[in-house]
Order: sequence, then C-alpha cells, then structure tokens
Amino acid sequence: MKRYVVLAMAATLLAGCSSAGSLRNSKPTASYAGPGSAGDIASCISGAWGSKPVHLESYVLYTGTTIEIHQTENGPAVALVDVKPVSDHTVATYYSNFDEDDTWYFQQVQECVDKTPAPAP
Repeated sequence: MKRYVVLAMAATLLAGCSSAGSLRNSKPTASYAGPGSAGDIASCISGAWGSKPVHLESYVLYTGTTIEIHQTENGPAVALVDVKPVSDHTVATYYSNFDEDDTWYFQQVQECVDKTPAPAP
C-alpha cells in the first residue's frame, strides 16, 4: 500500500513539473527587470496573487524563485513567474496558459518589479 502512495505522489509531482516545463517551453507572456531583490519581488508577487482564488506553489532555488498558479490544488500549473537575480538587477519572466484573460496577473508582476526598491548598500 505504501508503495502505491509513493508512486501516486511521484506521478503528481512529475505532472506538476511537466506542466511548468511546458510553460517555459513557450514564449513568455511578459518579462520585467528592476533593481529590487529577487526575494522581495517574489514576496510581493506572491502576496498580490494570493488575493485571488487560485492555488499558489512557490519554489525557492539558488537560481531564484518560481511561483506557480494552479486553478485547483492538484491541477496543472496554468501560469508561473520565474524571479531571478541577474547581475545587478532582478528579472521576472511570466509564462501563461490561462484559458481566460490573465492581464491582471502579469500587471501585478510588473507593479512588484517597478515598486520594489533596490537593496540598501
């Protein structure tokens, strides 16, 4: 029984990875760059997106943060943003496969990038 649970969990994780991977294989919907830290910008985006009735998943890696939007808890990622430090600035790249107008989501990414100040020296 435990083996089946582990296999089911592995399949679910792989399905999530493949949906995010397929989003990244498409052309980004939008990309923004700003002076704020990757952590502060990702936190801002997560807070804004969290106000909507969607399920968010965040992954913090040494290369930056990825925030995925899922319409349901176990559903595939329908959009994501990769927030990565690049040299002396941060780049936020938004990918989407929403069935509906998602302008609000990528506008929140732009607002967070634009309003997050550079870290103090």
